[in-house]
Amino acid sequence: MIIGITTTLNEADGYQRVNVEYINRVAATGAVPLLLTPVRGGAEANRKLAQEVIGLVDGLVITGGGDIHPRYYVPAPDTNRDGMAMEDVAHLGCGSSSSSRCRSTGAEVPFCGHYVPDAAFDVAMGALPDVDEVRELDGRHVMTTTDGPRIPCLDGLLAVNVERDGFELELARLAWERDLPTLGICRGMQVMNVALGGSLYRDLYNCGITERGHRQEPPYDNPTDEVVVAQGSLLAYALGAEEPLAINSMHHQGIDHIAAPLIVSARATDRVIEAVEDPRKSFYLGVQWHPEYLDLHRGIFSALASAVRSAQAS
Repeated sequence: MIIGITTTLNEADGYQRVNVEYINRVAATGAVPLLLTPVRGGAEANRKLAQEVIGLVDGLVITGGGDIHPRYYVPAPDTNRDGMAMEDVAHLGCGSSSSSRCRSTGAEVPFCGHYVPDAAFDVAMGALPDVDEVRELDGRHVMTTTDGPRIPCLDGLLAVNVERDGFELELARLAWERDLPTLGICRGMQVMNVALGGSLYRDLYNCGITERGHRQEPPYDNPTDEVVVAQGSLLAYALGAEEPLAINSMHHQGIDHIAAPLIVSARATDRVIEAVEDPRKSFYLGVQWHPEYLDLHRGIFSALASAVRSAQAS
């Protein structure tokens, strides 16, 4: 039984990385962890790679990390999204349907990408680092760089990587089509939603979705938030609980439009979507928090492995 685990390519230092917690949780289920890495060559090359490697694994974990490029979820029908520059995205905005307004500029949320971080944002989310600083993503420091001119309306996007986007969005889409047991964590949940046609809030606080931050400081095995889990959901089955659940929280984006095949299976106390799943699939679950750090959440990984075993036995 092989479960693939996606990795992050750090352009600044030339290394692929994945937190050891993911590997240990998968190995503890009796599965063999297999690291799945994007390659240089752009989005199309990595979609082709995904089509090759999807057949090598019996299950899939799409891990946390940087932000998905907004071109994959802004409203742009009949557009070559791979060819959209940040300037194009800035023109289109976030793609949100909310009637609330951007906290910094007063613009409607569909253009909430057009902001300059203000004092309220800094207090709620933590001051944004300079472009080339080491940044904390997925519980680890990650080196990031940017190319081209600065676009103020897209300040705050973290570690966008075209290769990783192409690779993981295609993996998520293929896994859904093939009913391959799949778990998405943090960015991974967002990848699953975008891959199936959903969209994201470019920033939860600045888009007026929440009054507080969702980016806790370490230690990450210390829960700082709660979610309510939907009764009868796959998530409730995996955790053995439907009561308010203590979680950790390390994200600044979240789901806006939910993809048509998915349903919400957990929300935070401020109503931010914290888990989604497809009840028609054997196991297609995404969680916004990081269960790999939490011993009491190891049931999520066990349920993934059980779904793989059931698929192999059928």
